[in-house]
Amino acid sequence: MTKAKILILLSLSLVIQSLSSVFIKFAGQYETLSREFIIFYVLAIGCLGIYAIMWQFLLELIPLTTAYLRKGILYILILFWSVLLFKEHVTVNNIIGSIIIIAGISLHGMDEH
Repeated sequence: MTKAKILILLSLSLVIQSLSSVFIKFAGQYETLSREFIIFYVLAIGCLGIYAIMWQFLLELIPLTTAYLRKGILYILILFWSVLLFKEHVTVNNIIGSIIIIAGISLHGMDEH
């Protein structure tokens, strides 16, 4: 499998994992054990199950350090979903944290080459 395909698969797995957080937040908007609450929690658990399978497959293809470092993108994805879907506000600390994550991933990527 080419490196580009591996990175796309890794990115897709992180999007799926971030969607589990979205579904959990949606579930929190409903009464505990209501029909909607259960549906959103089942969706969240489904996302985590798919992510876990993809993660194990990816670890056969790339080193753990490479895969795990890229998980930092998850925080940026969750920030993106919170702004897009829940109309939450981005703080200066959110921006600084995102810059640090991107810088760390970039430095590691330069080290790989």
